[in-house]
Amino acid sequence: MQYKLLASDFDNTLVPFGEPCPRPAVVKAVKKMQAAGGKFVLSTGRGYCVINKQQLGGIRFDYAITNNGACVVDRDGAIIAEHPMTNEEMYALVDFCEDYNYPLQFNFRDGYYAYCEYESLRDFYAQLSGSGLTCKDGEDQDRHLLDMPFSAFGMLAAEDIAKFQAKYGYLGLQFLPYHVTGCDILRAGQDKATGLQALLDHLGLAAADCVAVGDGPNDAGMLALAGRSYCMADGMKTAKAAAKALAPAAAPDGIAQLCRSLWPEIFR
Repeated sequence: MQYKLLASDFDNTLVPFGEPCPRPAVVKAVKKMQAAGGKFVLSTGRGYCVINKQQLGGIRFDYAITNNGACVVDRDGAIIAEHPMTNEEMYALVDFCEDYNYPLQFNFRDGYYAYCEYESLRDFYAQLSGSGLTCKDGEDQDRHLLDMPFSAFGMLAAEDIAKFQAKYGYLGLQFLPYHVTGCDILRAGQDKATGLQALLDHLGLAAADCVAVGDGPNDAGMLALAGRSYCMADGMKTAKAAAKALAPAAAPDGIAQLCRSLWPEIFR
């Protein structure tokens, strides 16, 4: 096989928006690629703790790049590479969100813990029907005494982020839009590309051995790194600019079509 690893984003790449799991043709294609010796890597902003296996429709990933690259795990959840937040980064977010009553959660190994405005975040996830996302009440603010979070999520608008950066910009935290007033929060220099590179190093593979597929701004680094990369046809401008080519749209079965074109020898 020329390409030994396929790294795929989840929402609107592996699974079309609004659907509960990949289409059957996609599941079949990914399994066939794996049976031929290829590795399937789920690359997502989600933490491993909230990856709902039922939402994968029977696909069993070999590895997962989680928390937008801050933690890489194998199929059993064992950590291969990790870059958790520091105390200073975490406390700056807590102090800021407490001052303005902004909902804030931290993404730990075992779950999402809301440190500020738990009820608001709980209700937000309740509205995301079928997402599989949820959070725990962490307003005691003691979960980090066991280990540090990999990333965070805050209900902050653009003007709120500007306020934070004016005060704590020296930390270099990245705010990636996820929702109209919500964003994933990552350490400086962390993205799906750093997670993918850590996995390639672990496996002894080169970027040229890898195919990456995505559709959003948080996929751009990964798409730029991979030897061959695709943005879904209905993806965003940033992802299209970073990718080497366009793939068919996620619906009905873009990933299946892509697999057939990349590995024709196993789909004859």
